[in-house]
Amino acid sequence: MKKRQRPELDPVQLRQIAELTVAALPKVKPPADGAGSDELKRWHELQVSQVELDMQNLALAELQIERDQAEEGRDSYATLYDQAPAGYLSLDADGYITRANQAAAVLLARPLCELVGRRFEQFVAPQSQALLRGFLLDLLDSGGRGVLEAPLFDSYTRSAMRGLRQVRIEANMDAAGRSCRMILTDIGTEDVREDARRRAFQVLDSINEAVLVCDAEQNIVFVNPAFTTLTGYAVEEALGRNPRFLGRPGAHPVGYHAESLRCLRSYGKWQGEVYNRRRDGTPYVASMSLTVVRDDDGSISHFIGVFSDVTARQQAEAALLKLSRELDARVAARTAELTEANRQLMLEVVERKRTEAALHESREQLRKLAEHMEMVKENERTRIARDIHDELGQNLMALRIDISMLSARTSERHARLHQRVDAVLENVDTTISSVRGIMNELRPAVLDLGLQAALEWQVGEFRKRSSLACALTLPDDGVFASIAPEMEIVLFRSLQEALSNVRRHAGASRVEVLLARRDGRLVFSVSDNGVGIAPQHRDKSESFGLQGMAQRVESLGGRLDIGQYEPGRGCTLTMDFELPV
Repeated sequence: MKKRQRPELDPVQLRQIAELTVAALPKVKPPADGAGSDELKRWHELQVSQVELDMQNLALAELQIERDQAEEGRDSYATLYDQAPAGYLSLDADGYITRANQAAAVLLARPLCELVGRRFEQFVAPQSQALLRGFLLDLLDSGGRGVLEAPLFDSYTRSAMRGLRQVRIEANMDAAGRSCRMILTDIGTEDVREDARRRAFQVLDSINEAVLVCDAEQNIVFVNPAFTTLTGYAVEEALGRNPRFLGRPGAHPVGYHAESLRCLRSYGKWQGEVYNRRRDGTPYVASMSLTVVRDDDGSISHFIGVFSDVTARQQAEAALLKLSRELDARVAARTAELTEANRQLMLEVVERKRTEAALHESREQLRKLAEHMEMVKENERTRIARDIHDELGQNLMALRIDISMLSARTSERHARLHQRVDAVLENVDTTISSVRGIMNELRPAVLDLGLQAALEWQVGEFRKRSSLACALTLPDDGVFASIAPEMEIVLFRSLQEALSNVRRHAGASRVEVLLARRDGRLVFSVSDNGVGIAPQHRDKSESFGLQGMAQRVESLGGRLDIGQYEPGRGCTLTMDFELPV
């Protein structure tokens, strides 16, 4: 592991860094102005020494952390080495074991503590010890690496080689330390290997993929039954021939086979597709996988090829590709249609929004116009009522006075004239009463006395005209003081309209009128026990009374609510407005 350079441990570099650090400190105050140069030097030296000490402490702390990490890594490596499934050995230049792990001890059939200090060759069969010594000498001279298979010594086995356990030795030489590191792999006895080869051939005979094995000269030395089934060539027709007899001439680009062979020799494997034909001439596409088998010296001894017929798969893939392209074309066409439809829809949405905005603006203008007309109508009612009062009322009153005087003069001397004068006087009184009724319909004079008096008068008039029980509940005077004049008009006209509807349509016997303040809002309700207002009658175009009431309430920022309809359970109209604090 590469170590990081630490200037803190170099006195020269440490001094330079400390000097620069002290010079860069912004809030270090020197001694008083009268201090001498020696005192300034001592102060500066003290500052520099403190910085050096801090840097050294920090470096020592980091070194301790690195040391702990290195020890932890070493312990982890030692654990992995000792518990590795492969056998590990280290030999010195004379072939003595200097280190081993538990797997090597099991493989050599000795306790781990007895391996160190022994020559490794004493664990190898006597007939192979000379081969092992030559192998180690070659490694020592070349300083490279090598592979050797050798039998282990077994005192209970009398056979020369067949019953001995074989190990594969992968060794590399550390030229600097003149030591050799080995990896031991158990490859069993000759009988075990023969059984393994027999099982391997059984597997090759049972798999569905065709298998062929060629020697170093690329001549076929083995094929499995799947090869015969796939190609149509019998075993005796294939053995000894070059595999190129299976191919279709001209089916591949020039140099295709040469490049595949180059990759196979360079990298030890190659995979691709080849165009072959069967014995009856039927073409097919084979997915081929080639690997090489090398001798101990690294030279190629055999080529192994495994292939299968992928013609049907390629045809299916081609059909899927064609279908995919058709689907892509259809998706693209449908996407274009949807895009155009979406564009048209967006245009419609924009047009609808523009229309809705215009409609909203038109409704807002109509609402403002309705508010203005309502205000104009109210003002006109007030003006007409005032004119009737000022002109017609005064004239009628003067006429009545004159007729009353005439009646008094004719009461004794002209009986028939007196009778006619009394009839005229009665007509004048009736006319005056009608004029007063008209004035009250236009604008009751009681409104000038305040909302409370106007509500009480209207309820009293309703009782007299309808003979229905009508209860009125009002708040204290403080609530009336907070009601604006325009709200008073809306409340009074709404009560007029509501009571008129009750008298004409409800068929009720009792009416309750409530005005109250709840949670900072003014609530006004008119309830009856009549037939109620069915939902289909609430939004009728000729329901101008309810529509006008709703417009007057909304113009003041209030809400109008018609209670839920229950046949025969009456109806409740509720208005609420926000009151100023």
